Amino acid sequence: MRKIHIAVHLICALAVLIFLGCAPNVVITPDISATPTNNFTLKGKIDYEGNREYLPRTITANSNPDSLTLRYRYDVTYGRDAVHQALPLFNPLTIVGFPIGADTIVVTGKLEILKWKTLVKVYTSVCVLDKHRTIFSEGETMSELRKSGLLAVRDNIETQMYVDRNLLSDAGQ
Repeated sequence: MRKIHIAVHLICALAVLIFLGCAPNVVITPDISATPTNNFTLKGKIDYEGNREYLPRTITANSNPDSLTLRYRYDVTYGRDAVHQALPLFNPLTIVGFPIGADTIVVTGKLEILKWKTLVKVYTSVCVLDKHRTIFSEGETMSELRKSGLLAVRDNIETQMYVDRNLLSDAGQ
């Protein structure tokens, strides 16, 4: 009976190890606790070309030429480990879900707030996502990781803006 109990625990531990490799690791800088941003928006001329979903929701368009200019840019960098594809074939731990490789995505975002071409404030955020591949799962696709990173950067910049809402309200007037 004791041997069966130990075998069940061993199988459960192996299953946990297999599925731990499926979830990506996410690190966001600066590390700020999320705060509500639904009651704060900054109006200005938006200088951004891209999917509006990735634009911070704390900024809205205003066609007034004397208003602020809100310039948003992001960059996505992809990385892949340099492990040769044949190496996992010789690793016996591969059978129990040991990672056979890793992918990394680094997303950076930058929001510049300008008033009459003078820089008022800059907000930046970086999100690093690491995904480990196993023989059982590739995990999320690179497109899904990219989207997660872009949304995390957007949310982080929104939180930074919310912290500075008094300064930004004064600058917008």
